[in-house]
Amino acid sequence: MRALMSIEIVDTPRIENYIPQKEQSNSQMKQRISLLLMFSLLLTMPAASASCVQVDEMLMEFQKEDAIFTVYYDIKILPKMYIMAFGSAKIVPEVEAQFAPFNADDVTIKRLNYEQAVVVVKNVSHYDIGYYFHDPHKFGITIDKLVVDPPDGPPRIYWNTNSTPSLIYKDGPELNNTLPSNNSLLADFSEFAR
Repeated sequence: MRALMSIEIVDTPRIENYIPQKEQSNSQMKQRISLLLMFSLLLTMPAASASCVQVDEMLMEFQKEDAIFTVYYDIKILPKMYIMAFGSAKIVPEVEAQFAPFNADDVTIKRLNYEQAVVVVKNVSHYDIGYYFHDPHKFGITIDKLVVDPPDGPPRIYWNTNSTPSLIYKDGPELNNTLPSNNSLLADFSEFAR
């Protein structure tokens, strides 16, 4: 009688895809260490972010007795990565520092992104007999270029100044709704509380 022989086929891993366990764990360890270094760098960024916002130019417009400032700035690459990871509310203190001499209750950041911030400062001018009078107000820094755009005249440029100029502007319908309507992001203050 003939004996029946059975052959069992076993699926074996291919040699070309085989990576020794030691090499695999070294590669994973290197990835973990690089991620850990990146996160530790990002976590230390708030302390190291002094002057990470470099103000290039500021535009000052008026809405009755209030001033609307559009602050144009550059952010260094590491702080920008931090902002991308944790939100733009982390640069709020640096933007607010530009307006430190103003009354803190009157300063509101309306929009904020990686290139500009729109800040409304209340009560910078006072009204009397058809005109608004704006007395100079100091900034927290020296502004390289300040463009002042009064509603009743052409824009004026001031170089290397640390205060707003003294000026008078006329009351009129052109003073309403001068908040810039650009496509900047709204400030994300979800984790930032005053």
